[in-house]
Amino acid sequence: MPKDSQQLRENLVACLPSLVIEEVAAESGQRVVYFGHFEDARISPDVIEEFNDEPSNFLLGWEKWGRVVIKVVADASAEALARLQAETSILSEVRPANFPVLLYCNLFIDNPVSDEQLPEKLYVSIEEFVISSTLAHTMEAYEWKVNAVIDLCIGIADALSPLWLHPRRFVHRDIKPANILIKPCGSVVIIDLGIVRETGSVGLTSNGWGNAPLTLDFAAPEQIANDKDAISFKTDFFAIGVLMYRLLAGQHPFREKNNMNDFELAYAIENETPKSLKELGVANSEISEFVSWTMEKFPWKRPRTPALFIEKLTALKII
Repeated sequence: MPKDSQQLRENLVACLPSLVIEEVAAESGQRVVYFGHFEDARISPDVIEEFNDEPSNFLLGWEKWGRVVIKVVADASAEALARLQAETSILSEVRPANFPVLLYCNLFIDNPVSDEQLPEKLYVSIEEFVISSTLAHTMEAYEWKVNAVIDLCIGIADALSPLWLHPRRFVHRDIKPANILIKPCGSVVIIDLGIVRETGSVGLTSNGWGNAPLTLDFAAPEQIANDKDAISFKTDFFAIGVLMYRLLAGQHPFREKNNMNDFELAYAIENETPKSLKELGVANSEISEFVSWTMEKFPWKRPRTPALFIEKLTALKII
C-alpha cells in the first residue's frame, strides 16, 4: 500500500511548484490522496515565462480551483496505471454530473521545470473538492429510516446512470459507503472509478475465483467468481441492495457471525440467502422483496434495466 512520505511530497511539489499540500485524505489501494490548493505566487518568474505559451496554461491560474483533491501514484505498475488512466478517461469522456470534476491529470517521468528524471514516475490527477461527508461517516443518519434510505439509493442510481447508459456500458464495481459523498443539501456524489469496468471489455486481471478487484462486503457473486462476462450494471444493483439491507436492518446481510474471514464471507455471498427484511420486521413486503430481488445470486434474476430499477425503487417510498 502506498504511503505518504516527505520524499513523495517533495517529488509532487517539484512537478507542481504552485501546490500547497494541506493534509492526507487517504492512503489506499494504489495511491495516496491529498487535500490541497494552488498558489500562483509560489511559481518563480522564470518558470512562468517558460510555460506562459503552453496551450494548456500548465501551472498558471490553478489557484482559482480553490481546494482540490490530488491523487498520486508513485511508480505505478502497468496494471495500476491502466486503471488510473481509465478512471481519468471516463471522467473526461462521460463527465457524469454526480462525480467530481476532473481538473488535470498527467504521468510525470521527468520534472517538468528542471527536466531532471524523477526518482520514481508519478501519475497525478487533480479533482474538484466536494464539500460533503462520506456515507461511511453518516450511516447513523439513515439507519432504519425507510424514506431516507430510498432517497439515498435513488440518488446513487441517478448518479450511476450516465455510466450504465453510456454506449460503453460502464460498471462502477465499488459502490460502498466510503465511495458515496453526501452534500449538505442531501444530494449524492460518487467517487473512485478505480476499478470501473467497461461491459464486455478485456479485463486487466486473471480469470478465476478470487482474482477480481473488489470490496468484498459489497461484491456481487459474479465479481467474487471473476466471471467477467456476467459483470454488468446489475453488479452495481447488488451492491446497492446490500447497502439498503445494511441501512434498514442495521446489519450486513451476509455477515451472520462476528470475525468472519474473507473466504467465509465470500462463500456466504455466493451461496447463502439472508433473512428477508420482512422477516426481521424492519420493512414492508414491497421493500423487502425489492431488496431481495437486487441481491439475487444470478444477475439475470435481478432488475432487467436501470430504468426499471429506478422506477421500482421510487415506487417504494412511503407517503
